[in-house]
Amino acid sequence: MEALKEEEVLQLEEDMLRRLEEKLTPLVERAAVDAAKMAMHQLRLDLMNHISRHEDTIRRLKRTESALNHIPSSR
Repeated sequence: MEALKEEEVLQLEEDMLRRLEEKLTPLVERAAVDAAKMAMHQLRLDLMNHISRHEDTIRRLKRTESALNHIPSSR
């Protein structure tokens, strides 16, 4: 009789663990997706900032080149 109760307890524990896993798995998956989206958004912002700095450098270099081209050459 006690062996049967132990089997019932084990079965109940397995059922509880399975239900818990069924409920938690979608939550964990959603959290992973949200974290990935946040990371990608931050990466996108970082890249845009990086590109912007290069664009600023290119504009300064073009202005410098233009200014140098307006300096009369001394011969």
